[in-house]
Amino acid sequence: MVSTVLILGVSVFALALAWSLLRSTRSDIRDASDWGRKKHDISVQIFRALLDRGEDHYLRCALSPVQFRFYRRKRIYITLRMLRLVEENAAMLIRLAHLAKLKRDPELTAKADEMIDIAMLFRLNLLLVRPCLYFQWIFPSWGFPMAAGRLTYPRLLHSLNRVEQHGWQPLL
Repeated sequence: MVSTVLILGVSVFALALAWSLLRSTRSDIRDASDWGRKKHDISVQIFRALLDRGEDHYLRCALSPVQFRFYRRKRIYITLRMLRLVEENAAMLIRLAHLAKLKRDPELTAKADEMIDIAMLFRLNLLLVRPCLYFQWIFPSWGFPMAAGRLTYPRLLHSLNRVEQHGWQPLL
């Protein structure tokens, strides 16, 4: 009985994970100019500062426990909002990569596939980070480590630059 419930739970979790990675986004990106207008400008330095353990330690020492919990939760809330914007950017980049593959250029297709791979891994990292942040929001005084790989947002944007350098022109 316990093993059946465990297998069922793992199956539901795997389906939810697959759905969240592969769900279609409602981005109406048709070309690179749409990306330029609709992308969310995210400061990686601000994002890192919000997650910096040194900043948390400083706030823990400088503020009362009640104030620390208040400001820690506020910082986590801002971080979660930034994650949502970054995830939308990743979804738009996946759509752009699919559009680039329509050009039927083998080298461009290879770079677009690489961009899709990086974006999907990045979205997986976001799925791993989000529960950690929720846990930290519930228990702000606990030092809970982030469960994410080394794939970074700048690397995803670099893959977009490689596709653009190949001479991909916006689709009309």
